[in-house]
Amino acid sequence: MYSYPYYRTNTTSGTITVTGEHTLYVDPNQAVVSIGVVTKDEDLEMAQNENKQQSDKVIQSLLNNGVAKEDIQTSTYQVVPQYNYEDGKQVFTGYEVRQVYRVTIQEIEKVGTILDDSLKSGANRIENIQFVNSNPIETYQQALAIAYHKAYQKALTLASQSGQQLNHLPKSIVEQSNSNSPPFMNTAFLKAADESTAIQPGQIAVTAIILVEFRAN
Repeated sequence: MYSYPYYRTNTTSGTITVTGEHTLYVDPNQAVVSIGVVTKDEDLEMAQNENKQQSDKVIQSLLNNGVAKEDIQTSTYQVVPQYNYEDGKQVFTGYEVRQVYRVTIQEIEKVGTILDDSLKSGANRIENIQFVNSNPIETYQQALAIAYHKAYQKALTLASQSGQQLNHLPKSIVEQSNSNSPPFMNTAFLKAADESTAIQPGQIAVTAIILVEFRAN
């Protein structure tokens, strides 16, 4: 269903209230991805040691691909006992150790290669690939300016149609909301490919919405 633009005129109080909305699109320049290593063993120490060895190889792979050390952060470390149910009884089967890193990739064109090399180095979980722009403020301010222009033009039209004179200085401006919606992929498990994985980042939508009240007489 089409949603009509919101506006309100109030001839009694001499005000015209309108909304302005505009969306701009910006190319992402960073990728943020969760890269993890999950290991299992009946012996907890064995599971932890295996996880550490694989994780060290994954980190070295990231560093070799130009990812800065400060852009690699541990986001999750879990040790979870594993059980099966046999004949209605809970049977202990070992431990699962999960370590997940939050990795910021500055060279967005290398995302596919970095993910493939991580998988080949021992990562067995890749998820929550998110493309972002490191400085969306300028784009949002541009969208905000256009949103105000649209609101002003609406108010001029309504004032003209209702036989009123619009005061060009707004009585109030309220920032309703803004959205910075990065392209997002959630992949539970990936396998290393023979060639670099093709990753399409798309664009980020930056939306500004304002509510403006003008005086009219």
